[in-house]
Amino acid sequence: MPKVVIIGAGGHARETLEILLHAREEGEDVDPIGFIDENPANHGRIIDGFPVLGDFQWFEDANLSEIRVICAVGKPKLAQQLVRKSKEMGLQFINAISPAAHISPKARIGKGVIIFPHVVISTGVIIEDFVTLNVAVTVSHDTIVGKYSNINPGAHLAGNVKIDEGCYVGMGANVIQGISIGRWSVIGAGAVVIEDIPAGSTAVGVPAKVIKNKSHG
Repeated sequence: MPKVVIIGAGGHARETLEILLHAREEGEDVDPIGFIDENPANHGRIIDGFPVLGDFQWFEDANLSEIRVICAVGKPKLAQQLVRKSKEMGLQFINAISPAAHISPKARIGKGVIIFPHVVISTGVIIEDFVTLNVAVTVSHDTIVGKYSNINPGAHLAGNVKIDEGCYVGMGANVIQGISIGRWSVIGAGAVVIEDIPAGSTAVGVPAKVIKNKSHG
């Protein structure tokens, strides 16, 4: 049974811990042992019954063959940075998938993915690496969600949507069929996206309008 270390120690990490514990109750071979956090003030704290083990240096003395990690931070750019650091250390990733999610057997799920309760993933969907699908997100047929993207609670993605790398889709947003959202874009809470969104954009409202555009590397 792999020992699972959660990278991050905030609310998102605590929710991920609950997913892992629920999965273990349902028979999955996972053994959460604690959190990693770069803030020294958090080291040694007990969060929801589990310790903050330290920062990334903790892994230097660990038996990495027994360890799996999951990056549980809500900001896509920060998640990307922490994943890169984890890869440089040779860490191996695990998924945290709620037993209360419904995932089509014809969907493809990457690594380091977090899927919350009551998520519905339909046929032909591709969820790339290090994506978070929060509570009650629906992803309809043949949609692609790019790596590091965070889809917040109650958001709905219709069929044949493409969410590119690093996007942040706010709570309760709706994206109609066939729409593309460019990499590192932000969609505001409650927005209704009815036309393609360029990369690096922030779009809000009903219908969603781009209010800011910023190039990302």
